Amino acid sequence: MAVLSRRKIASQAAVRIAGGESRSKVLNEIAGYLLDSGRKNEADLLVRDIETALIDRGVVVGTVVSARKLSADAKKTIDSFVKDHYENVKTVVLRERVDESLIGGIRLELPDRQLDASVVTKLDKLTA
Repeated sequence: MAVLSRRKIASQAAVRIAGGESRSKVLNEIAGYLLDSGRKNEADLLVRDIETALIDRGVVVGTVVSARKLSADAKKTIDSFVKDHYENVKTVVLRERVDESLIGGIRLELPDRQLDASVVTKLDKLTA
């Protein structure tokens, strides 16, 4: 079996996903390849590489962490914020996670940058 570079796998996955192919199908095929080739320890790095490759194809995948479930308006605001900070991005895919320890605000984690606008971070900066 030929060994493919992580970058090549990520690029091809991004092309397929951005082209509308099922994410779960693409990722299942990649998972199978990684298992068969004994490279399962590269999975986290490969996910990051795919997310970075998707940016070039107009898709940003990120995680938003908030103290409580986000409203539809908050999601729209975050979507617009992300699109304003990337050239040629048409689609924003956000994974949502609730972490009550943030007290309020959000933490936005994108493939190449992070924004921490949580209340707990602001309080930590005041006491430092």
